[in-house]
Amino acid sequence: MADGESSKRQVAYKVRVADIINNRYVKEEGWLPNYVSVGGRKVSRANLLGVIVSRSVQDDGVVSQSFVLDDGSGRVSLRFFDSPVAFDVGDIVTVIGRPREFGAERYIVPEIMKKVLDQKWVELRRMELTFDAHLRQKVEEEHRPDVLSVEKEDLVDEPNASARLLDEIRKLDSGLGVGFDDISSVPGGDVESALKRLLEQGDIFEVRPGRYKVLE
Repeated sequence: MADGESSKRQVAYKVRVADIINNRYVKEEGWLPNYVSVGGRKVSRANLLGVIVSRSVQDDGVVSQSFVLDDGSGRVSLRFFDSPVAFDVGDIVTVIGRPREFGAERYIVPEIMKKVLDQKWVELRRMELTFDAHLRQKVEEEHRPDVLSVEKEDLVDEPNASARLLDEIRKLDSGLGVGFDDISSVPGGDVESALKRLLEQGDIFEVRPGRYKVLE
């Protein structure tokens, strides 16, 4: 009962996949839940939103099912160890689950997983995470008053370059995504930087390595 009651009190923080993958994983003792340290928060339950880019089912006596979730910042496995669930590649989903680590791999054990049918929820989540990241950056800068931002000059043309790249991917996509070679010569800026920006913002996702598709 003590463990169940403490689980109810744990916040499911809205985070990016990159936050789960790239930050320190802490293993606690006793009843305390393991967590990922994200910006001073102990994320023992994560709230993620992204696109399913692959799925697999294994049956070694006990059926297990896994998906790979891509939210533009990175990819993470979602592992179910009970009854199969009905989701397909290309579905946009929101997931609440517990970060886990086995060896060198980080993954999520979902508690709740639902399809997102309204694109407005994707936009809302993007705004929430952008605002949260801005607040965390502001706090960090207040503790580092002598450190100057060196990114603004580099990103002067980034929004325009990103918009052109997004239009080009949408125009060239015949349904299977667009390869990097097809968009590497888009004029008006650093294509790789613009591509990274679109992935981080969740405007596009990789249907497979080096092949991109607009998240409509």
